[in-house]
Amino acid sequence: MQRTAAPALVALLALLAARPAHSQAPMGGMGGMGGGGGMGGMGAGAPQPGGKEKKEGPAEAAPKDKTALQPIEPVPAQPRGLRQLQLFELHGYMRMRTDYFHRMDLGLGKGNQSSIGGTYSDNASADNKFFPPPAVANETVDGAGSPISQGGNDANCLGGLLDRGINSSKAQRRCGRRNGFGSANMRLRMEPTLHITDTVKVHATIDALDNLVLGSTPDSFLGENPYAPIDLYTRTQMPPSDGRNSFADSITVKRAYGHIRFGFGLDIKFGRMPHHWGMGIVANDGNGYYRGDRSDIVRMLDMDYGDSIDSLRLGFDFGKDRRSVHTLEASWDWASSGPTTSQLLGPSWASSNRLGQDFSAERFDNVYQWRLSILRRDDPAMLQRKLSLGRPVVNYGAIVWIRSQAVDRVTGSPGIGDGLGTNPKWSDGDGNSDNGVGRHGNALGNGDLDDLGDSGIQNYANLLMRRRALVLTPDVWLRINWKTLRIELEGAGVIGRFFERDLSEDVNQAGFEYQNIGQTDITKRRFLQFGYALEFKYGLFKDRFHLGLDHGFASGDPSGSPYFNPQNPLIQGNDGTWTNFRFNPAYIQDLLLFRELLGTASNAAYFKPWIAFYFFENNFSGRLDIEYAVAQQRTATWGDKSNYGLELDFAFRYHDQQEPIFFQLQYGVMFPFGAFNRSTGKYDITTIQNNGDAKAAQTIQAQLGIRF
Repeated sequence: MQRTAAPALVALLALLAARPAHSQAPMGGMGGMGGGGGMGGMGAGAPQPGGKEKKEGPAEAAPKDKTALQPIEPVPAQPRGLRQLQLFELHGYMRMRTDYFHRMDLGLGKGNQSSIGGTYSDNASADNKFFPPPAVANETVDGAGSPISQGGNDANCLGGLLDRGINSSKAQRRCGRRNGFGSANMRLRMEPTLHITDTVKVHATIDALDNLVLGSTPDSFLGENPYAPIDLYTRTQMPPSDGRNSFADSITVKRAYGHIRFGFGLDIKFGRMPHHWGMGIVANDGNGYYRGDRSDIVRMLDMDYGDSIDSLRLGFDFGKDRRSVHTLEASWDWASSGPTTSQLLGPSWASSNRLGQDFSAERFDNVYQWRLSILRRDDPAMLQRKLSLGRPVVNYGAIVWIRSQAVDRVTGSPGIGDGLGTNPKWSDGDGNSDNGVGRHGNALGNGDLDDLGDSGIQNYANLLMRRRALVLTPDVWLRINWKTLRIELEGAGVIGRFFERDLSEDVNQAGFEYQNIGQTDITKRRFLQFGYALEFKYGLFKDRFHLGLDHGFASGDPSGSPYFNPQNPLIQGNDGTWTNFRFNPAYIQDLLLFRELLGTASNAAYFKPWIAFYFFENNFSGRLDIEYAVAQQRTATWGDKSNYGLELDFAFRYHDQQEPIFFQLQYGVMFPFGAFNRSTGKYDITTIQNNGDAKAAQTIQAQLGIRF
């Protein structure tokens, strides 16, 4: 239905954009043309037609017939009502980005690597989410009843150079330079607003070709074009289509919500809306936080993530006037509703006249979230007006989120039914026994029963346990602006608990009973996490030279996480308390360390001084960032060391002061320290390249964008 509705949606937006605004001024207002400077403003002595001047004398008397001043056709009075205007407003941006990453595996490889290539085993000894390019990897062939690796594939660089007579050491150096990835992508984001009345609005966020990799959908991709049997013969790019040549459609509607504002200060929002607070280290909508700098357009366009929330939100503004208004806000959020009937029983359940609408299959597995906040924040225009008076401006706010969930499917269970992937059966390979949580979670296929007669509803019931989760997340935000100075701070904590099955207990061991999951074999987990971010910036030489310092801290857990990946919240260990705070990945600090290699700031403290200089009428700028990061818990790193590394980032930018366009060219290099090395205590370094020593990673990136 999404593909069918997309063209109609685009047509509707185009129609609304083409409609002119309806003027509310009565036609009688044209009588103002008789004012000064208008056609009726010719005074005595003004030149008359024919070149003769009218002699001065007494003014002409007004006509005695009052009907002579009335219009020929009576003008109806303007009808009373709330409808004051009907306008279509459109914002958004168009961007194109190109990236080149070199040695993202830090030279450690993945799996049982040779000096140049290797296989891509899921049980990789290097414990690394990145991999060398497939063209330099080894092929696998069947041998002695099991797959084995052979030296190089048909496209292997090393083999080709050796066949051409180039000596081995030189060939390895040349092929090592090919350990890089180059790509480009684009996005058109449209953020329309329908002004129904002067107090009622409807907002939406619509992405077209969202992060589409350029050249990724040629007509030869599926082999269905007889005139393009291979990519070399491709003639055109096809629209992305979910399930055919992409995992997403050409157009996706990400947000849609209504906004009602009453004159006495009450504000109501409802629907799927952006989720943001403060600087964005916890909740970040991915729209790019406005800091009042000329380079903010870069932050707004060069984004990869963004949070949305389904919510009913009530706000109330109070204060003497707009300069001192505070906003008190409360909301009820649907963080998760659990699986719906159509997800468990197949898409036909929500159609075929079985029922009027799809609905959540279980009420008590909902993740409910409540929010309460108070905020004092000036909009950009008011902030600039206050700063122009030369006085400091202080903005601040506090918020708390509360989440709860009664029951849930057991941690680590497979998929939950039709429509959510293949949901393979967890088996040890011999087809006789399972090594997961049981037979449950098989793919159903259009809502049919599985081979044991269970429906999707029954399979989901088999996986439920008592979660009894309660999580509290307080957050405070402070910003001080004075002239060219900005100091901004956000700090947050996570406190709570939930229950889960003991994942260290093997379901195949003696005494394990599947039906008791969530009753006797549960473990209480506690949250106790903390993190903060601090930004400092000061402008010199008429705000053309900027000095800055960014600093952040996110607590870690000494037991580590699977593969030491900070993005993964499932901590291994039996201490019962999880202390790894995770920054929102949309809060960008750098190009490589947190954005790519670690994925986010967790178990880390970083210090990033930076300088920026604006020139050529402030249309161009250059910036240098120097970031150093350490781990808060060294035992949760790959090498049992604290130092993550040092990153240098350079940027050259063009951001037009008159037009909403920008161009940016960036280079970054990250020098990894001991925390990224593979120590002998955790790894068999004989199976890892470079004896477990991590090498530097680099990237070159360019972005071109238009904001409207």
